[in-house]
Amino acid sequence: MLILLILLGIALQSCLVQSKRLQKKAIKASTEFAQKASEGSVYKFRFDTVVVDQQAKKVNLKMKEGFSYFPFRPENTRQYNDWFKESLGRKFRSYSISIESMGKEISELIPNYYRDQTIAVDASRLSQPTKSKLPIVRNISGGMNFTEGLKNRNIALWHSHGWYYENTLDRWEWQRARVFLTVEDIWTMDFVVPYITPMLENAGANVFIPRERDTQKHELIVDADGSTKGCVYQETGEAIQPGKEKGFGLKVPFLVEGENPFQMGGTRQMQAKKSADSRISYLPEIQETGEYVVYVSYPQNDENVTDARYTVYHSGGKTEFMVNQTMGGGTWIYLGTFRFEKGAGRENARVELTNESNETGKWVTADAVKMGGGMGNVVRGQAAQLEKIRQIRDEKGFAMDSSLWMPFASQRPRYQEASRYYLQTAGMPDTLVYLLNKTKSDYSNRGQDAALYAKRESGKDDYKDDYQSRGEWVNYLMGAPNGPKANPDAKGLGIPMDMALAFHTDAGTTPDSSIIGTLMIYDTTYGPDTFANGQSRWASRDLSDIVQTQVVDDLQKLYFLQWTRRPMWNKQYAEAARPKVPVVLSELLSHQNFADMVHAYDPRFKFDVSRAYYKGILKFLAFQNGQKYVVQPLPVDHFQMSLDGKNIRLSWSPVADELEPTAIAKTYKVYTRIENGGFDNGRKVNEPSLILTDLKPGVIYSFKVTAMNEGGESFPSEILACSLPSDDKKPVLIVNAFDRICGPAAFDNGKEAGFRMSEDEGVANKRDLGYIGEQYDFNRKVPWIDDDNSGFGSSHADQETRIVQGNSFDYPLVHGQAFRNNGFGFISMRDECFEQKNWDKNAFSALDIIFGEEKTTSRLYGFKKRDFMLFTPEMRQAITEYSSGDKARLFLSGAYIGTDLELCGDTLGKKFAADVLHFSPMTNHASKSGCIYPVNAVADQFSGEFQFVQEYDPAIYKVESPDAIEPKGKDAKVLFRYKGDNKTAGVCFDGDYKSVVLGFPFETITTEKERSELMGQVLKYWEK
Repeated sequence: MLILLILLGIALQSCLVQSKRLQKKAIKASTEFAQKASEGSVYKFRFDTVVVDQQAKKVNLKMKEGFSYFPFRPENTRQYNDWFKESLGRKFRSYSISIESMGKEISELIPNYYRDQTIAVDASRLSQPTKSKLPIVRNISGGMNFTEGLKNRNIALWHSHGWYYENTLDRWEWQRARVFLTVEDIWTMDFVVPYITPMLENAGANVFIPRERDTQKHELIVDADGSTKGCVYQETGEAIQPGKEKGFGLKVPFLVEGENPFQMGGTRQMQAKKSADSRISYLPEIQETGEYVVYVSYPQNDENVTDARYTVYHSGGKTEFMVNQTMGGGTWIYLGTFRFEKGAGRENARVELTNESNETGKWVTADAVKMGGGMGNVVRGQAAQLEKIRQIRDEKGFAMDSSLWMPFASQRPRYQEASRYYLQTAGMPDTLVYLLNKTKSDYSNRGQDAALYAKRESGKDDYKDDYQSRGEWVNYLMGAPNGPKANPDAKGLGIPMDMALAFHTDAGTTPDSSIIGTLMIYDTTYGPDTFANGQSRWASRDLSDIVQTQVVDDLQKLYFLQWTRRPMWNKQYAEAARPKVPVVLSELLSHQNFADMVHAYDPRFKFDVSRAYYKGILKFLAFQNGQKYVVQPLPVDHFQMSLDGKNIRLSWSPVADELEPTAIAKTYKVYTRIENGGFDNGRKVNEPSLILTDLKPGVIYSFKVTAMNEGGESFPSEILACSLPSDDKKPVLIVNAFDRICGPAAFDNGKEAGFRMSEDEGVANKRDLGYIGEQYDFNRKVPWIDDDNSGFGSSHADQETRIVQGNSFDYPLVHGQAFRNNGFGFISMRDECFEQKNWDKNAFSALDIIFGEEKTTSRLYGFKKRDFMLFTPEMRQAITEYSSGDKARLFLSGAYIGTDLELCGDTLGKKFAADVLHFSPMTNHASKSGCIYPVNAVADQFSGEFQFVQEYDPAIYKVESPDAIEPKGKDAKVLFRYKGDNKTAGVCFDGDYKSVVLGFPFETITTEKERSELMGQVLKYWEK
């Protein structure tokens, strides 16, 4: 027995020694694996523990959380397992291995979308089956049924923070610093509102935003319980009666804490009938011609119809909607954005709601209509001061002197304000959604920093309320059992939300020209492991990974091979943690980092990266719901008009998407505008051409085209315009050669870097919402101290409430008006089509080429490209061809018409300008007066001064650098000079053909009257 015990002891000791050896070997292998896996990564991975189970023949490696920051796919998970197995060596040949991070085996961290047949789909992350509901809003005038897009998907989307009241400083301010011409709080809007949102909506989604989306500073409220001055609420029919619920009431000029405008009035309702016999009309008095968002409100109820008929009458006609009134009540519901003309004309400026419905016997309910974004009217400040102005307000109402309360409001357009204030004006319940920090917070979990943290955060109610409000707003949109944290059983608005995206651009800085890149944040740790519907919170990681992969892949292919993929963090950021749906908080890039911003200021970058977000969301939701997906097409190209007898033929070409094979155009839609009105709802076309008949001579018609497929509708083409001649005169051919969109001039010499706005402000795509003022600190070494002393990149704030106009792609209308007003018809085409020379050089009275701010443009960083050259070889050949025609007349204008001859690097360009256009370049930055006058030699044909835009203008882009040019050759002479410095602003040639060349864009002349007058003088001069 003793010998047996001794032998047993020896065996046990040997096993222990063997176990220690294996454990030591496993630790060494784990270290080697972590080092190998870290190669090529910006992070150094480390392992936490490794467990060797000799009995079960298993090795379990647990990596620290940083290992989970980057994507897993079937390929790299197999590779990681092979690496670890190889590091373990032959002693572990018979062992199975597993690698974990964050408590998950790494194959479990692969998004469902990327799994192959070797890895089963995690059904718990998929969308859970729900009772199907009709969409909240359906456009029945022009909406399409995009079965493989985002039909009936509800997406919450928001951009950064916004202008907010800082309680501790008793002032309104931005949440971030003013650097590189912008601030994150509004810079992010320039992605979300013009790009990501319409892309999602064009795929069929309903998008909800907790900040004001409309930049229109005017706001018109029409309601039975009070309307904006001049607006009229009108009822017709006997079926209308008071509703049971409270509703919006325009009772006060401003709101204090605790006040909800959707609890200040009543509502109306009418019995639904097959044929309408009752109608509510909302009649606004438009303050200024322009585009206005239209919102409607109503009380929701299960007894309400799902097809309430709203009709918006606008300057482009009328657009009809069906609204599902069983959800979304008691707030502003977005219908669309429409153009309205100034004044109180009711024909093309009203909203109507009737009791027509297929659900007879149910209720059609009604409340207020809101048009335009307006100005902020939530007041903040010291309690005693606010109580004083509230008492005056309650006594005098709207008769109160606004100067008494305006100092306590943001004094900003509402679109710039933070979510916390918009949500109050939009009827959200305060304690559930946006007043979340009234009780003292517990910072004991901050350890030794608890007291310091509590002091720092003390009183920052609005700041914290704002970033926490967005997630709770998403929960309130859904309601029980997904209601806000303070009351999950709150009824809410009953909207079945599919996901949420928080879009930010704050991710650090570098001292050099390297890219910060794209970071994603999700959360699986806040509250239960699943949402109330049983869906796993890990769906948020799937969403984060799919979107980040799409964004980084697209940017690396299109802009910068080294675009950085930053981590995916699983952290309790409020915007990622609070929503009870799959959600991602995205930091696209760093607006504080110069290299990132050089790329991001290019409007083409904004479009492409926004399209990547849309594609990532589409792919996530399609897989979540077991559906096929198709990506909406890219905008069409090569758009042109041609004469076809007394008709006009439109033609265009679809554009292939090299990044997305499903984005194939199947059909098209052509939208029409008459004179200066708005566009209609469009007509579907199966082929890439359309013959326009029954056009009235002398009337200007404009057209734009979109491409469509099963996944959605593209962004529109540029806009072409035409007017048929009213006599036998040949029409004018207008060529739009101004398609440049780009960021401002950037430089980097290592020590200094930044944006030189005086050199070139760039060209926005239609408009720039985020510009705040010029950069004034260019020294890379100047550090950030605080947001008021932000160091390198610091920028002025004098332009913060202005919207910078860019390339509208609508200048054939502006030029065409000048010809039509002088008795000439015209057609128009894009420059690429003109360069193909598929036109008759003798068929036109004149040729007008719009060069605008076209200029050869290169990238400072990334893939080197040269775009937007004016006088390409093809353009030179086409102009030369036209000038050889009978009685050729040429009119060319552009800010860089001479400068680009130097920039483009094509020596033949200068010869062409001298020999064919009869001018030579002199200098740029030729004027600051913005005024031209004719020289004495042509005083008998030209008279008067003409002003063009060289300072901020709300309607047209600014010409920061007009050209001076000089006449070249026989029969060429000076026509106009710039007032002040007397440099040559325009030249003319009177030889075998006639030409006028201007060193500034004709369309920037400030009024239609002046443009028509100048063009009339040119036309008469040509015929003298």
